[in-house]
Amino acid sequence: MKFQRTLCSYKGMTKRNIKVYLKDKTAIIFSMMTQIIILGLYLLFLKQNYVDSMTSMLDGFNIKTEDNLINALVNSWLVSGVIGTSVVTVAMNSLSVMISDKQNKIDYDYNASSVKGSTVVLSYFSGAVINTIVISAILLTAGIAFSCISGSSFPEFTELLKLYGLVILGSVSAVLILMFVASFFKKNSTYAAFNTLISVAIGFVIGAYIPVSQFSDGVQTFVNLIPGSHIAAMIRNVLVSPCINDISTSLAGADHGMFAAEAEKAFATNLNLFGNEVDFTFMMMYSIGAILIFLVLNLVSFRFSSKRKD
Repeated sequence: MKFQRTLCSYKGMTKRNIKVYLKDKTAIIFSMMTQIIILGLYLLFLKQNYVDSMTSMLDGFNIKTEDNLINALVNSWLVSGVIGTSVVTVAMNSLSVMISDKQNKIDYDYNASSVKGSTVVLSYFSGAVINTIVISAILLTAGIAFSCISGSSFPEFTELLKLYGLVILGSVSAVLILMFVASFFKKNSTYAAFNTLISVAIGFVIGAYIPVSQFSDGVQTFVNLIPGSHIAAMIRNVLVSPCINDISTSLAGADHGMFAAEAEKAFATNLNLFGNEVDFTFMMMYSIGAILIFLVLNLVSFRFSSKRKD
């Protein structure tokens, strides 16, 4: 009976947190602000630059290929950047509900009730994860449709599973990391300033504006230590690699595989850590390790804050 009451309270608070976020149109717009900036920069400046770069690379090999294959490659890179940033920005804005409750003393009402503090914290986590997964999955679906229209082949079933699985993994990772950071904020104004800073920086960190391969080795190592970079790189790996393979296939070996090697390096389908290239498997293990570490940190933070309130 007690478990059923706890479960009912958890479901109710999770639904409430989801609805509070979805009803706040400003929060949703700010969640999408980074993606809007990426899209705007892409259409105005980035796309033609990368198309010209790929064309020049092929011209260097004295080889021509279909323009739609190059467009598909560049568009897939755009989609990976949009999804890589969305799991962070949506998670961050979803957690603003937790900060608002602190500022408005709603957490005091929770403490005065029979609801356990762990249930309240879990409801914040679940609400933010659900919001992030749903919105990022919608953006991913739209991105895949956009890529297919632009000339990219439709992903295989296993690739689709990987992509949506990475959205889930990225959402859980982002919420756990940002939830730990958000636990130190008590006012919406300071959290909003932090939100703005992260929203601006995340596009550069994961290589949504400029591929991280353009940075120095030291800067690459620094940004690639951030778990979000690994999620974005894995999404990029799944989306961009098939496009590179399509172009390589169309070249029929005339470039001796040099285009694929250069394109994979240029678009950073793998990451550089301390001068060493890490692959998809390492990035997956790194992301899972980050989830476990921040899960423990959140548990420690919750216990500490609970004792302080007592």
